[in-house]
Amino acid sequence: MKKQKKILIISLAFISMLCGTTLRAQREDNSFIEHTVVHGDNLYKIAKKYIDRSPTLFIDEFVEQIKSVNDISDSNIIHIDQVLLIPTGWIDLIASEVINHDSLCGIYLNTYSLTENNVQRIISKYDSLGCNALVVDFSNVRGTLFYSSMNSIARENDLNIPIISHPRKLANLLHKYGIEFIARVTMFKDTTLAHNYPDWRPVLIPDSTDTLASEKKLKEHWLNPNNQEVQKYKLDIIKEIISLGVDEIQLDYVRFPTEGHLLNADFGIPDPMTKQDVITDFISKVFEVTQQEGVTLSADIFGIVALQHPDDVRNTGQDIRRIMPFLDRIHPMIYPSHFYGEFWGKAHPGKEPYYFIYRICSVLREEIEDDNKIIPYLESFSLYNNSVDPFTISAQIQAVKDAGLEGGFLFWNAGANYEATWEALEEFKE
Repeated sequence: MKKQKKILIISLAFISMLCGTTLRAQREDNSFIEHTVVHGDNLYKIAKKYIDRSPTLFIDEFVEQIKSVNDISDSNIIHIDQVLLIPTGWIDLIASEVINHDSLCGIYLNTYSLTENNVQRIISKYDSLGCNALVVDFSNVRGTLFYSSMNSIARENDLNIPIISHPRKLANLLHKYGIEFIARVTMFKDTTLAHNYPDWRPVLIPDSTDTLASEKKLKEHWLNPNNQEVQKYKLDIIKEIISLGVDEIQLDYVRFPTEGHLLNADFGIPDPMTKQDVITDFISKVFEVTQQEGVTLSADIFGIVALQHPDDVRNTGQDIRRIMPFLDRIHPMIYPSHFYGEFWGKAHPGKEPYYFIYRICSVLREEIEDDNKIIPYLESFSLYNNSVDPFTISAQIQAVKDAGLEGGFLFWNAGANYEATWEALEEFKE
């Protein structure tokens, strides 16, 4: 496992919680707050009041700490006027090492599924199955930020929905179990800012039927990747997310839109520049930031774009050979069910997961010199007439391995239903 150092300002209550390879120089301050029990108090209510001053991510765990410090029995009985000690020891400076595994196995977890029960269950599953990476949304295509951003544009547009209320605590928890914390960050598909900032959108070119009015809502889904104010905002958000303790920035929608009415929109790209130049230049700017901060940079690409047909490269601006020098990893989203109709002579692509995964991975190996950078997303969801089960997931895993990729794989299920995935991974335990 490769690691790079990173400085985080975070708080911890007990030094016993700090043992582990992710933590370095630390200063302990064992202090407590005194809380006098009043009518209506219970341990959960008290823990909730002070959780922000504790390093503990989950209420249940914090309750147990309060009970331990105060010798409270399992009955959880407390009395009015009883003085409780609430542990709030702070570690002012921790040199926490960024986790960067050589090979990944993990899942995408939508932020709304980031509950205490789910996180604890995932950690348990990871421990038994040898998984080591968790992808979490820090932003989405609506422009929502799932943490408390201090960015002025985000705050002015009410973009904050801080479901990830304590990102550094979450990072600490995942690091404790050797789990790489990956922040998925959407780029140029941003419906809120596209609606609120007309100058940040591409300019539609009217056609012979003058359809601009009817497409007004559609055009507001996308920002202009070539707009420098757009790029600055996205870079500022990335810098802020890095400061929260993540190990990898995973860019999504880092491309131009491909909807028909936007293909020929005016993005203000001067001759002789191309969309490929714009996307490559932007990714290089992000890479400069992640290199300075010592975190990993990756990008998601459509499975079809992985094939690098000239039209797809020209329309999206994603030229794999040009962007790869600025990416530590690339995550092709290879979902067989997304290959509509007959493809490569297969009438039902979704029914032949091994064939499509193996073939696309093989194509990517020819495009990318360091094939350890290729870490595909595999299909862990049902779509149309294609139902997911342990067999189809196992077939995808085997295809990646047979194609010679050793960087690992991630699984995607937007609803966080990974039962079939866990069962499939049991077959590949080492």
